[in-house]
Amino acid sequence: MARIKTLYRWLIEKIWFYPTLYSIFSVLAAFIVISNDMGTITFFPFEIPSVLLTTKEMGEPILGIIAGAFVTITTFTFSTTMVVLTMYTSQYTPRVIKNFLAQKETLQSFGVFVSGFLYAMIALLFLSNFEEDVEIASATVGIVYILVGLVFFFRFVNNVASYIQTEVLLERLKDNAYESIKDYKELTEKKEILTDIALKKLEQGNSIYAEKDGYFQRIDYQKLIKIAKDYRIELFITKVIGQFVTKKTKIGTYREIGQPLTKKQQDQLSEEMMTLDLVKKERTEEQDFAYTFQKVVEVGMRALSPGINDPNTAVQCIQMLSLMLRELSSVDSGYLIMEKEEDEQSLHITPVMVCTEAIDFEILLIRTFQQLVHYGKDDMMVMKEILKAMQVIDENSTDINHKTVMDFCNYIIRKLEKENYDKKELKIIQTEIDELRKERKTR
Repeated sequence: MARIKTLYRWLIEKIWFYPTLYSIFSVLAAFIVISNDMGTITFFPFEIPSVLLTTKEMGEPILGIIAGAFVTITTFTFSTTMVVLTMYTSQYTPRVIKNFLAQKETLQSFGVFVSGFLYAMIALLFLSNFEEDVEIASATVGIVYILVGLVFFFRFVNNVASYIQTEVLLERLKDNAYESIKDYKELTEKKEILTDIALKKLEQGNSIYAEKDGYFQRIDYQKLIKIAKDYRIELFITKVIGQFVTKKTKIGTYREIGQPLTKKQQDQLSEEMMTLDLVKKERTEEQDFAYTFQKVVEVGMRALSPGINDPNTAVQCIQMLSLMLRELSSVDSGYLIMEKEEDEQSLHITPVMVCTEAIDFEILLIRTFQQLVHYGKDDMMVMKEILKAMQVIDENSTDINHKTVMDFCNYIIRKLEKENYDKKELKIIQTEIDELRKERKTR
């Protein structure tokens, strides 16, 4: 079932999927309507009203106009799409191109336009077999098709007008991250978290290596648990989603807790781990909210570049990042116990354990804001907004993560002391940090 869902997600993100799917339906529709017009096969259980029928002489120019209209709309749509993609690349970041193309509305519009043209051409091709005075429904169906196409065309234009706005782009990225963060938080609330110290003895086991070069991606936790139970092992995944790994990178360890595995069993275990397909060539936002963070950071850095010089967009990015990190500040670092059997000595069953590394909040915080601090340190308002972001992030933070936030604030102060800031500007910055400490005491 998980593989089917993964395949479905992969298909719907491809540009060719909806055009191909809709084209298949349009070809079938064309053959059904034409066969009904020819009287060879009757598909409709009712008689089509004569007002909806046209003659061949009238139907041919109608279908020709419809085919030409769909070609024009398709050309305009693809041209507009290329302009949007160019703008996304130059003004935002190349990594957000996939977010635009992955929109179902955009891909469905492509499908309707291409399939509409295909229907009109097939209908025209078969009209040559009809007598001049024969009444047909092909042209009427074509008119309905072009009306549907116009609806999708206006829908496409409206979506493009919305998607090119910075606020809409950032909001969509935040919503994508929220979905992954919500799933992750629900997972952590149900599972126990172990510290690194508690896992020192557990990490001393047989190594598991990546099967190929790429990015550590979606984890099928249920299959991991099944493997651990089948082989009676303690299984530890030591990489977090989104990390780049190579064939020689250790992504985990396992420890035999029952009878030692034979060479054949070890080979079978390796093969089953490879079937999990943990490593992908490209990063995706599924389970990998850090990738969304990276996209927002890149948009912010592009806004701070001398060529664009748009600090207000950078401020918006910082605000979005603070809201996303606030949701994660309530989760401590460590290892998540995905499965842990109790010691059932009476049943003589050896307990198994499956652990995966949790997100390290400190690393995520530094990776998110370090570059923005570096490129925005000359703008006092940008730095002030970053410190305000620390206040937002700290609203839900645990004691450990609060210390991480304060350490990062002190890092910012040290960076700014090396810059040519006026005493008044430094006082404003220090006020924000004092406000953060004050709010923490009141909670």
